Amino acid sequence: MSNDLVELEEGEIMPARKKPQEGDLDITPMIDITFLLLIFFIVTSNLQQQTAAQMPQAKHGTTVSSLDSAVITLTASEAEGRAVVYLADGISPEARAEENDLNQQEEEIANYVERSFAGTTESGVPKRHLLIKADGKVPYGEVERVALAATRSGVVDTVERLYLGVQEKQ
Repeated sequence: MSNDLVELEEGEIMPARKKPQEGDLDITPMIDITFLLLIFFIVTSNLQQQTAAQMPQAKHGTTVSSLDSAVITLTASEAEGRAVVYLADGISPEARAEENDLNQQEEEIANYVERSFAGTTESGVPKRHLLIKADGKVPYGEVERVALAATRSGVVDTVERLYLGVQEKQ
């Protein structure tokens, strides 16, 4: 007779199951919970694609005139995390700032802003506002870097307002 078989005497009741030996683990309840969780997540999940949220129009936005603003335009670069800086309103090759050396680029930005607020640019009219325009693919860190470079010069006291404009690239 093997050790697994239990002989019952008359009137004795057979136990429902054998008690696990020390070190054995009954995983049946864990399997049950796993299947219950799986069923719950399948039933409650939404498999439809979410559509892009439609953002409302700004209620308190104002227009900014480029005639009394020094404008810096930023576009996304092929280099990851970098922006191409143009020291003008719009994209033109002659207005493109130095791209290879960031310190030299920041110095060029500061000089452009200083000249604009002193009235020594081609228009000859001193500027009152600083407008930084960026397309939607330019990282925020680049916009912040250009804003800090533009406001670090001595003209910070003469800048009435700093405007940031971000628009999705068309």
